[in-house]
Amino acid sequence: MSTPSTTSTRSTSSTRPDYPEIAANAALVLIAVACSLLDRQLAAPADAFEKEGGFTERLYNRRIQARRNK
Repeated sequence: MSTPSTTSTRSTSSTRPDYPEIAANAALVLIAVACSLLDRQLAAPADAFEKEGGFTERLYNRRIQARRNK
């Protein structure tokens, strides 16, 4: 004998938010997170440039190292 099924609950509409304030706040949070991540992504090359130098400096250092290793 099988177990009787339970009644299903009504699902909320996923296409139309019932709470526009919550949806707007969620969108603002996502925008803030995206802006923060983009700021970090833009700051990373600047930090690397300060620590390691530009392309020409790094190329010069490699050439010097190669000459010393000969």
